[in-house]
Amino acid sequence: MKKFLMAALLFAAASLCSFAQDSSDFRVASVFSDHMVFQRDTLAPVWGWAEPGAKVTVTPSWDNKKYTATTDAQGRWEVYVQTPQAGGPYSVKIVSKAGRIVLEDVLSGEVWLCSGQSNMELPVIGASSQPVEGGVEAILSAGSFMDRIRVLNIKADKKNEPQQDIDNHWELPDGPVTARTSAVAYFFARQLTESLGVPVGIICNPWGGCLIEPWMTREYIDAGVKGKIPEKAYQDILDRRDDPSMPPIQMESMYNSRMYPIKGFAIKGFLWYQGCGNMYNYTFYDRLQQQMVRCWRDMWGDTEDRLPFYFVSIAPFNYSDPSDPTRALFVENQLNSLDLIPNSGAAVTETLGEGTCIHPARKQEVARQLCLLALERTYSFTTGLGCGFPYPESVTFPSCSTVEEGEIRQSGFAVKIARSSADDGTITIVFANASSGLGGFSDQLKNEGAPVHGFEVSGPDKVFHPVKAKALYNKVTVDCSGIADPVALRYGFRNCSDADLKCVMGAPVPSFRTDSW
Repeated sequence: MKKFLMAALLFAAASLCSFAQDSSDFRVASVFSDHMVFQRDTLAPVWGWAEPGAKVTVTPSWDNKKYTATTDAQGRWEVYVQTPQAGGPYSVKIVSKAGRIVLEDVLSGEVWLCSGQSNMELPVIGASSQPVEGGVEAILSAGSFMDRIRVLNIKADKKNEPQQDIDNHWELPDGPVTARTSAVAYFFARQLTESLGVPVGIICNPWGGCLIEPWMTREYIDAGVKGKIPEKAYQDILDRRDDPSMPPIQMESMYNSRMYPIKGFAIKGFLWYQGCGNMYNYTFYDRLQQQMVRCWRDMWGDTEDRLPFYFVSIAPFNYSDPSDPTRALFVENQLNSLDLIPNSGAAVTETLGEGTCIHPARKQEVARQLCLLALERTYSFTTGLGCGFPYPESVTFPSCSTVEEGEIRQSGFAVKIARSSADDGTITIVFANASSGLGGFSDQLKNEGAPVHGFEVSGPDKVFHPVKAKALYNKVTVDCSGIADPVALRYGFRNCSDADLKCVMGAPVPSFRTDSW
C-alpha cells in the first residue's frame, strides 16, 4: 500500500511539473529540471518564460530565500540565486500566478560542459567494433554513482537562428543512461567526484563529425581568420551549408541550437575533443579554437578568462596514408593554441591511438589527463602526480651537425637547439614536466635506458630515417651515427607510427619536430 501511495504521489508531482513545463505562459528553461546540478558556491542564473509583466518567485530549499523577477516584454524572466556549498538533494520552487513548478532532487557541486565530435560522443558502451576499455564495468557500477553524478545529454538539431530552449533534461546515470553517455565525460565526472568528494554534473554536447566553425558566430570567425588566411579558405567557411543527413559544417548552426539556449548556465569549465573534421586546416585551426573559446567565454560573461578550457589532441590514425605528416602538423597547430588561449590545457593521445580505428578505446586515460588538469590547475588540488604532458626542453645535436643553434617554438612549447662539443653520434633530448621519468621501464633497463620508438633524423636532404633511441629518467638519447650531418629530429611526426614515449605516470609525449620544413 505504501509503495502504491508513493507511486501515486510521484506521478501527481510529475504531472504537475509536466503541466507547468508545457504551459506556453509559464515555464522554466529545460536546463533546469529534476536531478540537475547547480555550480556550487556561486551566483547562478535561473530563467524561463511567463506572460509579459508577470511576477515570478524562485525559492531554493537550501536557504529558503525568495528571488523575484518580473518578465520583460518578450515574457522572459531571470533571477540569480546564491548556491550553497556542495551537497543536496534540495528542491527549488518556481511560482507565478500562472502556476507552480518544483524541481526535485537538485544537487550543488561542480558542472562541466563537454563538447566536440565523435571521440567525445563515443558512449561508455562503445559502438560497433569500437569498444571502450572499462565500459562494461562502468555500466555495472553506475548505481553507486547515481547520488553524485548527473547527466544532461543535449541532442538538439542544427539551426539557422538562435534557439531559446532545448528539449532535454537532466538524468540519473543508471546503467542505461551511463551506457549512452559520453565515455570521456563520464569517466571525467567519475574521477572528479571521487577526488573532490562533491557531486558532479556533466552537460554532454558533442556531435560526431562536426567541424569547429558551427560552434561560434561569424563575428568570432572573422576576428580569427578574415584577412589572415587565403581568401579561398575563408570563403569556403562562409559558403558551407548543412545537409540535414550529415554532421554540422555550417558556421553558427551548433551555436544556435546547442550553445545559445544554455548560455550563462553556471558551470566550472569546458572540455573539448574535436579536430578530425578540421584536420586539413592545420595552418589556422589554432585561431579558430581561440575564437571559439572567446565566443563561449563572452557568452558566459567571462571577460577575465576564469573558465578553464581543456582540450584533447587528435590521436594517431592511418587515414589514407600512415606515413603522411598531416595529422602531426594538425596536432602541432592544436597545441599552438595553448599560447593563444589563457587558462587552457591539453590532454595528449600520441600513444593511445589505433591505426585502423579512429575512435581509440582508451577513453579512461584521456579522461584521467583532463581530470588531472582540472584538479591541479582549476581546483588547486595537489595530487602528487602533476598534470600536463612531457615536452622537449632542449635538443642537443653532435658537434658534426650543422644545425642552427637557438630557440624554436613548436606545439606551444619552447625548445633550445644546441650542438655538443663531442661527436659521439647521439642527439640528446631533455624533457620538461617529466620529473617522474620517461617510460614504464623495468629494473633491468633503468641503468642503461629503455628502448623507445618513433624517432627519425634527417640530414640537409630532408629525408628522414628511423633511428634507435633510449629513455633514461627525463632524457632520451637518439643514435644518429648513420647520418653524416644530422640537422633535424622528428618524433611521431606521421598520421600513425610506433611512437611510444610517455612519462611514468602515463601522459604521452606529443609528436614534435625541430625543423620547419
